[in-house]
Amino acid sequence: MGRRFYWDGEQWVRVQAPAPAPLPPVPAPAPAPTPAPAPAPTPAPAPAPVPAPAPTPAPAPAPTPAPAPAPAPNTAPPQLSLTACLPSGKGRDYQVGPGSGQIANLEQVPWEKLTAGDTVRVFWRSTPYRGKVLLAAQGRADAPVRLCGVPGPQGQRPIIDGANAVTRRGLAYGHELHESRSVIVFNRLSNQDWTAYPRYIQVDGLQIRGAHPKNQFTSSTGARKNYVEFGACLWVERGHNITIADNEINDCTQAIFSRSTEDGDFAVTKNLRIAGNHMHGNGVVGSYLIHTTYVQSVGVTYEFNHYGPLRAGALGNALKDRSVGPVIRYNRIEGGARALDLVEAEDYSSVALADPRYRTTYVYGNQIKKDGREGTTIHYGGDHAGNEASYRKGTLYFFNNTVHLTGDGYAVLFQLSTTQEKAEVWNNVFLFDPAIQYPRMREGQDNAPGIASGGIVNLGRNWIDAKWSDAGPWHTVGGQLNGRHNLITGTTPPVDIKTLVPLSGSRVVDAAQAAPTAASGFPVKGQLDRAYLPANRTVKGVGMDLGAIER
Repeated sequence: MGRRFYWDGEQWVRVQAPAPAPLPPVPAPAPAPTPAPAPAPTPAPAPAPVPAPAPTPAPAPAPTPAPAPAPAPNTAPPQLSLTACLPSGKGRDYQVGPGSGQIANLEQVPWEKLTAGDTVRVFWRSTPYRGKVLLAAQGRADAPVRLCGVPGPQGQRPIIDGANAVTRRGLAYGHELHESRSVIVFNRLSNQDWTAYPRYIQVDGLQIRGAHPKNQFTSSTGARKNYVEFGACLWVERGHNITIADNEINDCTQAIFSRSTEDGDFAVTKNLRIAGNHMHGNGVVGSYLIHTTYVQSVGVTYEFNHYGPLRAGALGNALKDRSVGPVIRYNRIEGGARALDLVEAEDYSSVALADPRYRTTYVYGNQIKKDGREGTTIHYGGDHAGNEASYRKGTLYFFNNTVHLTGDGYAVLFQLSTTQEKAEVWNNVFLFDPAIQYPRMREGQDNAPGIASGGIVNLGRNWIDAKWSDAGPWHTVGGQLNGRHNLITGTTPPVDIKTLVPLSGSRVVDAAQAAPTAASGFPVKGQLDRAYLPANRTVKGVGMDLGAIER
């Protein structure tokens, strides 16, 4: 996708509007330990660690001393808080590209030697780089390790393609499964101490694709291998303070996967940021277990991403999360069996249950569009009957979103697993296509005997189609639905159905209510523009509009 900036003689300026200030970081309450139940079963296979040393990697070229090409402008939107892909000045500069003195291929980069402050800059060329990456480096807050793309003349991202990719010979993955899952993996080297983990690493400005069973690659031993089905373009096996931003991620099984286990703090993914990425065309045909993103992390922020539809025939969800304290804001989410599947921690349940942030999830400022027939739009709680002890049993704060459900027949907004899950719902716009006969607010689910489903949904001021009902004509839902009298109803959409921008004079304009105290630390400051690029949200009237977009 081309970039929308020009040079005014002193700085790079965005065409659409002056560059607004970056958003403030997401606040997170300090955790307080509580008694921990037994861990839940692991949903996906993982290899046993192999601590034995791997073969010595082939000698790597030293960082190039050749003059670098002209510095690339910072083409990332300012809301992403990214700098141009330039050396940090605190470490080595590895240039991968077609130029004289540059490293020609990714397998020549000494991935095993990266240290704090190092930058690997991948320069755009007309053909993809067919290589694989293992990021095990230990950066610092003041000197992160960065893998970034230097764009082409029209803003083209450099492409890293997993199809026919070549792995660095002897790179210490430790187990072939770590190689066959992904194009880029965050993990310790197998010849490091078992408690080592990557930290303070950023990957940005690239197109990453091709980790799919239809494709093969050359492994670190020189063997030809196929990718496995349960994998991802970017796989975080472990890591703290990882940022994945401003990338295009497509044609993989999953775009991003992160794992956490109970082996220790070193084995838990922490402080993951997924920002400004365009993820589309991922998934596995016929499988409902493979999703666009699938994350288990202690602290994760998803912001300004464009979740495009999954691969045709794939049955997974758009965003599946088993994290502690997820914040999901300012995204465009299209398709998926469920748009948001926010369920219980599995591989690290005792860690999650001991952290009070596990009981809160914030979802705001998102545009959600999906076919209602494919599944419930927002699922909160858990998905393993009999494992209710590990369910979230907390509060979903769902505000200033615009949800557009398409198709015919039926469509459901919320599915809360048990009556120990609650949703606070305000300042949203809920749209149902005219052909939908049964637009429903809630749906139950199967639980262990004696555990009621349906949750407790508290409605504030929201706009919703007048034909909505709580449940379908043949189904009842347990739990509670409170606040029906707060709803604004209508028979015609109050927003432009294509852009979702509020219509002048409609009942959603200036209609937002104040946030409850529990959400006061999460003000609505951003949105995506009509090209799904990050923008600041500025109130234009006497109050904020309902929904994800300010008119």
